[in-house]
Amino acid sequence: MNRFGRWIVGLGAAAACVTGTAAAQATPDPGKMAAAFTVGATLGNKSSSSFGGEFNYKLGTEWEAFVEVGRMRNVASGDTDDRAQLVANSVGISVSSVASKATYFDAGVKYLFLPFKGGYQPYASLGFGAARVAQDVVFSVNGTELSETQLRDQYGVLLGTDLAGSTTKPLFLIGVGVSRNFHGMFYVDGSYRYGRIFAKTGTIEDDKGLNTQRVQVGIGIRF
Repeated sequence: MNRFGRWIVGLGAAAACVTGTAAAQATPDPGKMAAAFTVGATLGNKSSSSFGGEFNYKLGTEWEAFVEVGRMRNVASGDTDDRAQLVANSVGISVSSVASKATYFDAGVKYLFLPFKGGYQPYASLGFGAARVAQDVVFSVNGTELSETQLRDQYGVLLGTDLAGSTTKPLFLIGVGVSRNFHGMFYVDGSYRYGRIFAKTGTIEDDKGLNTQRVQVGIGIRF
């Protein structure tokens, strides 16, 4: 795991310690609604980071509705790498970097399992939404980056939406996690979330779906 991923794990462990010290304190009813800020590490062909926010509304003892929005800094697939390299090889230039930045929005439900001893609340989540995927592919010659204008004018390369611009695509999400209240109205949440960003072949020829993975920690408040 990269340095950012190790930092996330450390943050989660520290938060668990904080909640553990608060276990003996009397806590009032925290309320049905909750909001949290999340940070995480993304895994896959490109390892990077993510950040976002989440709103939850408790529907009963076993169900909770949620809405989340955020950004994953790089979810580029091997297919995107291959497309970029094909362009570079055809005109004798190099690929400096390949990034696919995904801004996501999804909504769904969480099923709340029986809490563990100590107040830890495990859950499974299911959601649907959309992700706006922005491509950021950089080409270079002898270490000097080329703009899209230089690619067009000097090398006759006009990048398509598979390597430039942005496209909004459907998103499917499943995940598992555990949360724990501390100091009454506050809580910490750790989760793993898998997201499938579906292909949009009507916009991008031979487009491929993207598999995304987030390991994240959230700090929030219930009200």
